[in-house]
Amino acid sequence: MLFKELMGALALIVLWVNTLLMVAAALRQLAAVAATLRRLSPPRGAGDALIHARVLRGDGRGGALAGHRIDQVGRAGAGRGAREEIVFADREAGGEIYGGAVAADGREIAIAPAVEGEVWVSRAEVRAASACPSEARFDEAYQHARKPRGFSRTVEATVRAGAPVWLLGAVERGGGAGALDRMRPSLVSSVDPRALCRSKIALLALGAAGVLGALAGCTALALSRPRFGPVSAALCLALFLLVQPLGTALRDAARPPSAAPARGRWVKKRAGG
Repeated sequence: MLFKELMGALALIVLWVNTLLMVAAALRQLAAVAATLRRLSPPRGAGDALIHARVLRGDGRGGALAGHRIDQVGRAGAGRGAREEIVFADREAGGEIYGGAVAADGREIAIAPAVEGEVWVSRAEVRAASACPSEARFDEAYQHARKPRGFSRTVEATVRAGAPVWLLGAVERGGGAGALDRMRPSLVSSVDPRALCRSKIALLALGAAGVLGALAGCTALALSRPRFGPVSAALCLALFLLVQPLGTALRDAARPPSAAPARGRWVKKRAGG
């Protein structure tokens, strides 16, 4: 009995350490997202401001104001049943502001280009940009995906004319009659960045609180009579196994759109399937 309780106490300590490490990582991310939210809400008179506008035109390819790019490599997947598939992994991501013009508060603002800029786009826009365009394209890519080097591609989700956009930066007022206002933004986003940051803060806080609540419940059950019984042991083991994947999921969900994983896969039914 004593040996059983000692082993149970040791397992409980390991569970606490593992869980608290995951919670600490989530709280560090929460602090980072909160710092980003503060950057997006500068005090009055600070120079930079977050403005909501509409894209009038872009100087990039296809009339893009800005674009978020992800370099990926695709490899042939297992292809269960009558399917062929290409599974993509991310390698590097970056953004570029191509320049153009936006309209905000009835005024036109010229946007200066930046070779390296922070560009936020929604996950739906990334998925649309990374979708397989045709069966012929899949067949061509699949031949490369089966090779050791895999199939390399660059996915780009762009902010185009007519789209709503949020810009962070200082607006320089035009001096003369007919002169345009100008802006060199440090951030271009197709989604409301402050609302996005608040949702990520809420997700991290709820995730950390939920894990701590589950840890407290498992501990209370394990220390109640009979101590370290089969039910409490099963629940503690389940929590131990779930903590790491949950922490990974929270980490990925809390990343800013400019650093969020894209991954993805293309799937095609085999002939006769």
